[in-house]
Amino acid sequence: MINISQLEIKLFRFDCNVDYLPYYKTYEIEYTQEECVYDVLNKINEIENFSYESKEKCFVNIDGYFLTASVLVSEIVIKTGTEITIEPISLYRVKNDLVIDTKDYDEKLALFSEYLSEEEIREYRDKYKLEYYASHTMIINKDYIGDHCLLVADAIIAKNLKIESEILQIISNKDTGILYHTNLDKRVFETRYEVEYIYEKLLAKIALYKNAKIIKKEKSELPLDLEITQYFKGFNIALYNVKGCIYRKLIRESRANYIHLDSRRNDLALQSQLVNDSFSFQIAGEILLEAKDKNADFLIVQDAEDLKVFDAQQKKIEKVVNREIQLPIITEAQFIQLLQGEKDPKKLGCDKNTVKVSFLEN
Repeated sequence: MINISQLEIKLFRFDCNVDYLPYYKTYEIEYTQEECVYDVLNKINEIENFSYESKEKCFVNIDGYFLTASVLVSEIVIKTGTEITIEPISLYRVKNDLVIDTKDYDEKLALFSEYLSEEEIREYRDKYKLEYYASHTMIINKDYIGDHCLLVADAIIAKNLKIESEILQIISNKDTGILYHTNLDKRVFETRYEVEYIYEKLLAKIALYKNAKIIKKEKSELPLDLEITQYFKGFNIALYNVKGCIYRKLIRESRANYIHLDSRRNDLALQSQLVNDSFSFQIAGEILLEAKDKNADFLIVQDAEDLKVFDAQQKKIEKVVNREIQLPIITEAQFIQLLQGEKDPKKLGCDKNTVKVSFLEN
């Protein structure tokens, strides 16, 4: 017996030759466990014609996840639920519905034209488009060379080490280069290429080549015997860049309300601060404003590096986004200490915060 399920889809619609603004149309579609996103697109097209790439490997954005249309609908539903929004992989490059203009991808790939054969250029012309447009960086700094260029650069260096310094020079441009990379892990639905590994490898080469420092993140571990003795009933708590399911559970066990942030997956690109503070401040501002507008009492971040941005630089962030924020920030480690009953701001390290953690002042 075939198991048939129901899906409610909001589909992005826009024709650059006719429409002034995009809009969304809703469709009720049935699907089976064996059907993929491409099958669903075809079913919508039978109801009403719209534009999309007529191939199973076309790319789409579903509720903030970038993926190929060959992914099973049932796998999407596990992460998003049965009400989904389907959009093109770039809202800024839309030509018609889900079809986009990829001229910018090709122009940046051309940076390496003298190092690539015609066959390689043809191969790369489509290969990394999902990773390129999935990058949050492309929304803020459209001049960024793109993650596809990092993958291509790594392949060129592997083929010919003699030109390594030339390639590193291209990808380390202070206005458009590798330092503006933002992590893709939480944005692509399935990892197709080792973008983060290659980014770290190239970054290490550039640091050595240019005698520059690399910002490293801390790793925190939850105590095995965590016992909650201090509760947060009535508080609204938001999370950024932490172990989501674990901390959502802890927030609820502390009797607080968990505030879901759509921007929680956005990477700060901390390395970009080596050449441009305002880039990571813009990203941090998006996160802080969403938390503020959703009435969060405070935001939990991963570690001291995140704290340095969200708290210590909050005044500068306010100038970048042109809004007052004043949102208290604490780290994972500080939240664990709070749950275990610690209240002393000095012992917590909160006495050094730029934005005072007001509930510790009582």
